[in-house]
Amino acid sequence: MGGLLSTIGLSSSALGVNQTAISVVSNNIANMNTEGYSKQKVNLGALFLDLPIGNNAANQAKTNCGVEIINIQRYTTTFIGSYYRDQLSEQSYLNKQEEAITNIANMFDELKGQGLDTAIEDFYAALDNLNQYPTDMSARINFLDAASTLTTSMNKTSANLTYLQTLSVGDGVSFESLENSEIYTSIKAINQGLEDLANVNNMILRSQTGTLENNSLLDKRDQILNELSKYANFKTDILDNGTVNLSLGGTRLVGGTKVLATFDAQTATQYDEYCQRNGIDNTNESNAVIMLKKDNGTILQNINNRMTSGSVGGILNSYSTEDGVNVNTVLKNLDTLAQTIADVFNELQTREGAFYIDTTGGTPQLSNANLENYEIFVTNDGTTEITAANISINGLLTADGGYNFIATAYFENYDPLDPDSVDLNAVGNADNIIAMINTKTDNTSAAFNNIGNISLSDYYSGIIGKVTSAVTAKTNESDAQDAIVTSLDTQTKEQTGVDLNEELTDLVKFQTAYSASARVFTTCNTLLDTLVNLGL
Repeated sequence: MGGLLSTIGLSSSALGVNQTAISVVSNNIANMNTEGYSKQKVNLGALFLDLPIGNNAANQAKTNCGVEIINIQRYTTTFIGSYYRDQLSEQSYLNKQEEAITNIANMFDELKGQGLDTAIEDFYAALDNLNQYPTDMSARINFLDAASTLTTSMNKTSANLTYLQTLSVGDGVSFESLENSEIYTSIKAINQGLEDLANVNNMILRSQTGTLENNSLLDKRDQILNELSKYANFKTDILDNGTVNLSLGGTRLVGGTKVLATFDAQTATQYDEYCQRNGIDNTNESNAVIMLKKDNGTILQNINNRMTSGSVGGILNSYSTEDGVNVNTVLKNLDTLAQTIADVFNELQTREGAFYIDTTGGTPQLSNANLENYEIFVTNDGTTEITAANISINGLLTADGGYNFIATAYFENYDPLDPDSVDLNAVGNADNIIAMINTKTDNTSAAFNNIGNISLSDYYSGIIGKVTSAVTAKTNESDAQDAIVTSLDTQTKEQTGVDLNEELTDLVKFQTAYSASARVFTTCNTLLDTLVNLGL
């Protein structure tokens, strides 16, 4: 009777173990398409009682108490570690840089025939027409329209680039613009990730190693670490108990179950004011300044230079004032172009010896009265420095009759004290317009020094060329890094992913064992009933 009861216990234990094993297989199959899930395997072992055995076969049989689950193994790989996360961080960094430079390129409408290059060509075409018809009102109005199109195109391009920058890192002044920027959104996501990591660490500590719950928490931990790595170059220290400590540039962010530091940001203006108050040299080169707030109250004011990778690092690099091809350098180049255009044509328009057609007396004749007030290009915001954002046509020229003040004529030997040095009736003289046209190829004027004494078109083409080359370079870098991460992902999934054929094999194995154990249990139970009925 005792042996029969022992056998029933063995089979009952086997039923429970195999049922658990079937549950694990079912869980694997259910999560075979779940991102970040690591397959699990039940490891079984024989269960023994610690009894004296000797050479007695009956005693030996009694020591066999059935089967037990040693643990539920979670498949891991060496690629799920710091190296893999470093590659994810680098991928996000390069992808963000590629996105930024591509967005810059898209701000230029050259492929649509509506860009600055086209506007410059149309501007010179209008000058050619004015050269042929210097006394024609429509030719002068057409020239002003072309000049206006040029300035509007520069204003639009500058505004679009500035808008890109504001979307990414704010405008550097308004905290509201910073709060609505991509970098601020990223910072909030990082802080949430730190909180999630601390909570998972706490749950891991409370769970039992080698269980379904513990394995699921480890999967969750790795997913959080992978997501955080996409934002910045965090360093991890995974402890023997499964919890992880996280740091950045030597500063601990998460230690066990506690968040030790969180991220915040301030505008460039706010940081500048802080530096002035505390006598600190301001080396900031971005509209957004990232801070770390420790739980002990300490604040690290500027950690931008610690963000050397990840999407946050990519954003900071793409919208900083550092050298290279980025929004700031492109804007500076456009500002230089705008200032050069203004300097070149304003100098020719108002120089000594330049004359416009005066029709106020009825009979057209040349005059230079008040010509110094009729510069072609001015600012639209009242400032003195011309930029791509504020360059505009002089309102005096676009007012009623203002087109008359375009200086078409030029007398090289003009002497203000000698009336005979100028033929005031030579209204067809277009020498000044010819001088303007010649600036397309003749770049000897000192006004061209700022652009390297090349033509306006060539300088602008150089800007476009730099952007295009940068797009190609960053795309190639990004594609290469994508390939590395894809390769690591593939290798990881081969080792940790669910193989349906393997799971079906295990399912059949455990189902067979379960059925056999059930048969043993049923048989023993029938025998026990028979013995009880016999009164044995």
